Amino acid sequence: MQNKLYQTIKNYAQSNPIRFHMPSHNGENLGITTQMDITELSFSDNLIESDGVIANTEKNIAKAYNSKYALMLTNGATCGVAIALFTAKNYGSKLLIVGDAHKSVYNYANIFNFEIFVTQTTNDINPNDYNCIVITSPNYFGNVTDINNLKNTTAIVIVDASHGSHFPFNDNLPDLNTKIADITILSFHKTLPILTGGAGIITNDAKLYDMLVFARSLLHSSSPNYLTMASIDNAICEFYNNGQTLYDTCIHEIENFKKTICSRYIVLESDDITRLCICAKDLDASIIAKELEKKNIFIEMTYYDSLVTIVTPYNCKYLQTLAKALNSIVTYKKCERFDIKNLAKIEVKNKKVTFLDLKICDNKVCAGNIGIYPPGTPILKIGDLITEDIIQFLYTTKAEIFGLVNGKVPVYEQ
Repeated sequence: MQNKLYQTIKNYAQSNPIRFHMPSHNGENLGITTQMDITELSFSDNLIESDGVIANTEKNIAKAYNSKYALMLTNGATCGVAIALFTAKNYGSKLLIVGDAHKSVYNYANIFNFEIFVTQTTNDINPNDYNCIVITSPNYFGNVTDINNLKNTTAIVIVDASHGSHFPFNDNLPDLNTKIADITILSFHKTLPILTGGAGIITNDAKLYDMLVFARSLLHSSSPNYLTMASIDNAICEFYNNGQTLYDTCIHEIENFKKTICSRYIVLESDDITRLCICAKDLDASIIAKELEKKNIFIEMTYYDSLVTIVTPYNCKYLQTLAKALNSIVTYKKCERFDIKNLAKIEVKNKKVTFLDLKICDNKVCAGNIGIYPPGTPILKIGDLITEDIIQFLYTTKAEIFGLVNGKVPVYEQ
């Protein structure tokens, strides 16, 4: 027996890598040790029934995000999605998903038996036709969706703001629109110096808050991670007090990076300047990322010809190193794009699931959500008719695919 996972992570840490990926403590010392890894003791409160120090942290979160109520989570924003959708189901089952959404939205929407509708924009719909609306904003690339037209709708508006937890701490970052959204989901560890799994939910509605607390008691682990909670508590206070200065420095370094990067690349402008997306102009970004790793630089993800980095006050000091590394890499490999067509939705009476080899899935009905991770947006969704071109893409792509079960595709028996 070999402890390969432990050794792999230990070796990575000891190599002193430059990290432009989550979690956004970027390997810096948070002052947290295993001596602080505890359980519910007489003094340490209980996440599910908080009335002490944990309740104080949740009050701090609410204050920092200019909201009335906040819930802390250590199971990640995926758990937040489950809690939010469970809460919304109490108001009806018609769910509208706007734009791309994380696989967890589709997973829990199906588990909770929502009737799912999908649109790319809210401009041509009546939001009052739905009981719940889910919008991802910002997305993985730092772009924010305007939700002002959803103000005062009767639908429960849920904003998955997983990638925007840092927004309130600097005036140059976008607004989270927490006064319009009924429920906002935050993934703290993605952009703040917080241990993996640190997340939260905020709302201004007292009735929704009660239902969210109830949902958390059903869906969250009864063994929350105290180290993660401690890192949330510390980071929220630190950035509430010093975030403006910390991110001013960060943004200054990003502007210098833009001046240093060579003409083979272009920085894609987005609403969140700290989500640094670097376009390689039709070249395969995954090849460039592998070359960066040889130089001990690790980024968040690649997407066709784009390299996505998460820049924080802790790693911005390495941006010039990143620029020099990128400038030194020469590749001529073009990226191969996959054009996602609108897939036919098939209603199936037999909900029994089986698992088939990819090569024999043509014209089968998908029973899971399958796509590229990251960003975690499904290409195939539950009920989609699997086509030959999608099979070919899944066979040939070098990207990491989620949703397969031991290499097989979940389909409904026909």
